[in-house]
Amino acid sequence: MPPANLEPELTLLARMKKGEEAAFAALYQRHKDAVYRLALLYAGSAALAADVTQEAFVFFMTRPGQYDPARGTLAAWLCGVARNLARRHFTRREDATDPQDLADDAAPREEHIERDTPLEKLLRDEAAEEVRRALMALAPHYRDVLILCELSELSYAEAAQVCGIDIGTVRSRLSRARAQLAQRLLPGRQGRGEGSKEAVT
Repeated sequence: MPPANLEPELTLLARMKKGEEAAFAALYQRHKDAVYRLALLYAGSAALAADVTQEAFVFFMTRPGQYDPARGTLAAWLCGVARNLARRHFTRREDATDPQDLADDAAPREEHIERDTPLEKLLRDEAAEEVRRALMALAPHYRDVLILCELSELSYAEAAQVCGIDIGTVRSRLSRARAQLAQRLLPGRQGRGEGSKEAVT
């Protein structure tokens, strides 16, 4: 979640733009775990998540002017960069790999993840593999809001910023995403027809 007072972070950003490496390092430390968690959920692989995290911060370091504070928080902007990179990686892997294989390569690197986060709880749950598969099977626009709001703990406003939609659409998609994920996790996929019908609404 973003800090209540954004001024210290904007001060660090200004110092970073002047070439101060310590300012970039401070911002990296603030946001690396959240970016990695999000990348892991999109990429489905610890190695790819690490690559995406690195690419996102290289992009930030080389193009800090791309971030506009007037449009939202730095946390949401970084998550948006990571989301786009991870989806690109995932699309390339999906073209070359059976989706079943993606879920089999999803063990996280614990050193990148803070303890007791929603993601860690999800990944250590005995049904984690099934949850990952169900998550990746959702339509991208539903998967987006579920990952951003439920698993990366962004606010509705930040998720709206990342996805380029309004808050009402975030709420609507999140409600449908929760329902579809729950439907996919039902034993025996009972009521599958209902879930399929909702997916096209």
